Parts: sequence; C-alpha cells; structure tokens
Amino acid sequence: MGNFNPKKNAEPHGDNVDRAVYDGIRDVFIDGAFCQKAVTDALKTVKDSRQHPFVTSAFYGILDKSIRLDKIISDLCDKKPSKEAALVDKIGLYYLGYADIPDYAAVNRAVNLSKHINGVFSGFINAVLKKSIGYEPKFRSALERFSYEHCAPEWLCKMLISDYSESRAATILDAVLPEKTHVRPITGRLSMQEFNKLKGNCEGTEYGCYCSKSDMKRFPDDSVTVQSLSSVRAVHVYKRGINGGRVLDLCAAPGGKSVYLSELGLFDITACDIYPHKINLMKKYAAFAGAKIKTVLSDASRPNEKFVNGFDLVIADCPCSGTGTIKTKPDVLINRQPSDINDLTVLQSKILDCAAEYVKKEGVLCYSTCSVLKCENEGMRDKFLSAHKNYSFIDEEKFLPDTDKCDGFYIARFKREQ
Repeated sequence: MGNFNPKKNAEPHGDNVDRAVYDGIRDVFIDGAFCQKAVTDALKTVKDSRQHPFVTSAFYGILDKSIRLDKIISDLCDKKPSKEAALVDKIGLYYLGYADIPDYAAVNRAVNLSKHINGVFSGFINAVLKKSIGYEPKFRSALERFSYEHCAPEWLCKMLISDYSESRAATILDAVLPEKTHVRPITGRLSMQEFNKLKGNCEGTEYGCYCSKSDMKRFPDDSVTVQSLSSVRAVHVYKRGINGGRVLDLCAAPGGKSVYLSELGLFDITACDIYPHKINLMKKYAAFAGAKIKTVLSDASRPNEKFVNGFDLVIADCPCSGTGTIKTKPDVLINRQPSDINDLTVLQSKILDCAAEYVKKEGVLCYSTCSVLKCENEGMRDKFLSAHKNYSFIDEEKFLPDTDKCDGFYIARFKREQ
C-alpha cells in the first residue's frame, strides 16, 4: 500500500467480524453516533470475545486513518461512490494496509462483506481494492501531503501549523496516547496509597492509572471512577490556591470535574447544564460517587440573575472544537467544518461575558477548553481581558498530547479585582 507504513494486527476469522466493523463505522459516519457507543454496539454482535480486539482495533484504525483512506478512494474512483460502498472500501483498504491479512484475503473479505450489504457494488469494491495494491499518492500541494501523512483535515493542519509551526503540528497530530482507560480513586473510599498498592503493573499517573476492564477488578467495588487524565489535571488547576467556597460550574455535564472538585475541599458546588437529560446524568454520577453537589438547568450563554456576584470560583469549561481529544475520540472531526470554529468562539465569548458577572470581588474565574487551537484558547484569554477591565490575569496551563501524554486541554484563570 505504498506509504501506509502499516501497524499490523492479528487476522480474525468469521464473516460477522467484518460485519461488526462495518456496522460500527456506519453508525459513526452515516448515523452520527459517538464512537464509544458505536463500537460497544458492534461488539455485542460478535459472540467470540477473542475477536473483540480486532474489531475494536479496526474500528478505531479506520476512524484514525479516515483522511488517508478517503484520498485513496478519491484517487482511484472515476466517480464518487455511495456512502455504503465507500465504507466497505475503507474497510478493505484498512485490511490491506494495516491488518495482518494477505492481500487476496483482504480483498475477498471486503467483496463478501459488500454482497451481504448490497451486491450491486461488489464488482466496484473488487476493482478499487485491486487497483490500490501498489498505490502511490500524488499531491496537489504541500498542505495536502501534510494532511495525508498526519491523517487530519487540511483546515486543521493549516491552523495548527500557523499556531505551532509545521514540525510541532506534526508531533501533536502524531502523538500516541495510552489505549487503556484512566481511572482515579474516589476520595474517602480509597486512599492514593492503597490505590497504588492495588494497581499492580498498571501504568500509573500522578492522580490514578491506566487500566483495562479486567484490571478494574483489582479495586473494591465503587472505589474508583473513570476520568481522563486531562480532566483530573484541570480540576487541580481550577482549585489552585483555593480550598473552599461557593463554586459555579457553568457547563458541567457529565459532571466529572464538579464531582472531583467536591472531593478536594470544602466546596459548595452548583453544577449546570442546558439539557435536562444531562442534568439527570450528573445527578446519577454524583450519587454514585457520594458527592454533594446541586444541579441546575441553565443556559450558560444567557445571563442568570440568580448567580450574579454569588461565587468564589466560577468554571466556564466551554463547548469547543474538541481538537485536543482527537487521539481518544477520532470521531470528533468527522463532520467538523472551519466555520464551526468561528461559531464556537462567539459562543465562548457569550459564556465568558455571563460568567464574569457571577464572580465575587476577589473571586476567580476559570476558562477552559479541550481544544489545542489558539483562537479558542490564548485568543479568548486576550479578548476577555480586553473586554473586562475589572479582571486581571492570574495564570494559565496548557496540556498537549505530544508533551503531556493526555488529551489537549487549556485553562486560563482570572481574578475579579472590583
């Protein structure tokens, strides 16, 4: 497959494995499902659990390499294929380039899969995959090459290169994060010392460890909770120098940060979200963790008179592009467009303008995103300070996948002076 530089995976057996891969990526690309739910549903159809690692690896691999696979399909097809045919082609191309499957078997499996879905395009699948063997890409520009090599859309590559330089953009996009799930002990149920004894050979972090589902059995029931390392680190930045007081978390769902903050000090926490179902999710999570937090249905982008001048710490963890999470949530960019960034920065400004009214004098306002784009981070920091002269800049933290081994995350802290 030319420049694919494949990372090989073991070959599975059984038609239902290929169908599970197809169903999973179809749910994401066509139905707009979140990747975690899509792969979980797909795995339920594969009875032999020994095949689950292949299905999971292929599912995430196809999402991760989608930009590259799309270019190959575009270059080899005289006309744009149907969505279903394109997905089968992606599976076949992935098998050819990244799975430890002989070329003839990879082609045959994709063709057989197409017959189960729509026999009309099986000949097309066969032709494209055979043409792809020995394929060498040609590029119209240096940006297109960069996009292909680092498997990210051109608009994002352009922004990252502008923000960080070409070499740094490449390392951010190519960062490899732990595949296992990050968990932390629930304060009061399991001490960090006890946690470290029980985690065994699981990869430890300063606040928890990465472990598999089977590794979770090491810990007593309800003594640990899943929370990303970037999220845990962010909470420690939020509370820097603050050990208690009234806290308002404006965009709190699913509630992980509010719950964790409640464990770290004498905080009276109000957690908000705009959607009722997310409020219910936060209540359930807080109950599981034994956290005492209040939940309120509230639109963070609209002024709420009940909150004015009422809080020692206000957290505005705003909706954003999610570009810091693409290594762990590769579906984030599937339908994202450059125009979305402009819309998001407008929303972020509205939320910050509202949040600024809720902080007490001498209180702290925290702005954060899971973006790595400077227009959503440092740019919003500067815009806020320019518009709100009664605030001063305290400090900021930025976590990046290539240097901090976690999802990208940005936090800026401001103090209300008057």
